[in-house]
Amino acid sequence: MDIRNHPEAPDFSELQDIVIESIPRAEIEARRADGDVLVEDNVRERDDLNVVAYISGERDASQSDNIGIPYYRLTQLFGTPQFPELQAGEDISGRTDATFKYLFRVTYKGNHDELPTEWLMTVHDSHVRFAASVAEWRDEATAFTADSKLALTTYMLALQLILEPVECVYEEMLF
Repeated sequence: MDIRNHPEAPDFSELQDIVIESIPRAEIEARRADGDVLVEDNVRERDDLNVVAYISGERDASQSDNIGIPYYRLTQLFGTPQFPELQAGEDISGRTDATFKYLFRVTYKGNHDELPTEWLMTVHDSHVRFAASVAEWRDEATAFTADSKLALTTYMLALQLILEPVECVYEEMLF
C-alpha cells in the first residue's frame, strides 16, 4: 500500500512542526572512528507495515517515476551523499543493495506524546526502490524495530522531501 493511503500514516499537513537537517560527513566519520555503527530499520521492508512510497504526485501511482528522480532531487538539495562509501564517482561494484543514502537529523517541535523530540533517518534506495529508515547509532550492529508511528512518519517525511517543491532565494530571485 502506498504510504499516503496507509490508515496510520500522518498526512503531509501534520508534518509542519518538523525540521530535517543533513548530517555532515565529518560527524559520520567521527562517530565511526569512535566505534559507533549506524543501524537502520528499513520501513519499506517491514512486513508488519506493508507499505511503499511511489515516486508520484498521485496516490494511486498511476504515473510513477523511477529511483533516479529522488536521487537527483536529494543531490540538488544536499549535494553528494555524506557516506564515504556512497560518494558520487566512487567504485560501485561492491554495492548490492543501496547506491545512495543520505543521513538526516529530524527535530520534532510538536506534541511529544506521539513522536520523540529528535531522531535520525536515512533516505536511500533499497533494491532499486525508494526507501527510508529510522536510524540509530549503536555500539554494535544489532537489529531493531522502530515504533510504527515513528516508522510511518519517517517514510512520509522522506517522500515529502523529494516530492514537495522547496523554495529558495538566490541572488534576490525566488526559485
